[in-house]
Amino acid sequence: MKVLVVGGTGCIIGRRIVKASLAQGHTVQLTYVLFWPETAYDVDKLQMVLGFKEQGAILIEGLFLILLVF
Repeated sequence: MKVLVVGGTGCIIGRRIVKASLAQGHTVQLTYVLFWPETAYDVDKLQMVLGFKEQGAILIEGLFLILLVF
């Protein structure tokens, strides 16, 4: 199973999902973490993302936008 976590550095759910996925053994091209380019400006979040990479997560830098149409 492949897991894509949007907002993997989030303070509520995202980082917990990434940690749980990696703990379950979903490593080596199985856990993908999408993070915002601005993450590089936040030292704590950058260290977290790099830690996820060291544990086997694949990092994807980009934007995820939700368009709501009424």
